[in-house]
Amino acid sequence: MSSSKLLKERIESIQDTMKITNAMYLISSSKLRKARQNYQNVSPYFNRMRDTISRVVPHLPEEPEHPFFHERNLENPRRAYLVLTADKGMAGAYNQNLLKFLREHADPNDRFYVIGQVGYRALRHRDPRLVEEFRYSATAPTLQRARDITVDAIDDFKSGKLDEIYIVYTKIQNALTSEPVMERLLPLDRRFLQPAPKGLGDPKGEVELVPDAWTVFEQIAPIYMHGMIFGAMTESFCAEQSARMTAMDSATKSANDMIRDLQLEYNRTRQGSITQEITEIIGGAAAVQDRT
Repeated sequence: MSSSKLLKERIESIQDTMKITNAMYLISSSKLRKARQNYQNVSPYFNRMRDTISRVVPHLPEEPEHPFFHERNLENPRRAYLVLTADKGMAGAYNQNLLKFLREHADPNDRFYVIGQVGYRALRHRDPRLVEEFRYSATAPTLQRARDITVDAIDDFKSGKLDEIYIVYTKIQNALTSEPVMERLLPLDRRFLQPAPKGLGDPKGEVELVPDAWTVFEQIAPIYMHGMIFGAMTESFCAEQSARMTAMDSATKSANDMIRDLQLEYNRTRQGSITQEITEIIGGAAAVQDRT
């Protein structure tokens, strides 16, 4: 009887857990739809900004080189990685894969600027490369947050504290898979900021820059960079919700399988208990008849 009771309690416990995982699946699904819609709403603006800066760069003179393009200390550059993790767990291997990717590519003297509480807690007091005063949330990314991060990155680059800045985030490959990627934020690369070839005309195009190309570039470059950061934050948030949705769906299915197996075991135990009681009753009745 006690065995049947324990099995029943375990079944009820798993059912309660399954309710939580199913609720988290639904919440992640809703957040994923909103995050994708948000990304789709703003991506045309930043695509246009990229097209605009691509039309401005060919007009910039090679000399003097702008600080945003200047590659310095090539032998031993001071690198910083802007790492986008999650604020919450229970998202499968989402955070673990990102941190593993970061450690594989980083050098001992690099610095980590981590967005998201999970990554921050995983590196705090364990990795001296973490910049502990840099703390931003990964939940519900906004343009203002991306602007603030961009300003911090540009200031450290201009002041000479950093020679290279990379952004590490999770990119969605398709509806089911995503993987960590790394892109260079600063210094900018002229090769990737050139307009797409359209015929054999002048690559500079018919563009009038007022008052001059450098002034226009100074205004557009920070917008382009915070667009890169905001896009990475939004895509990472989408990947996080997708990973959590997949993990919670798998957990719910596993809970269903466990309940089915435990239910069969409970039925067998209960049937065995009933059979034993019937056998004892029959044996007692036979003993009474023998005495009479």
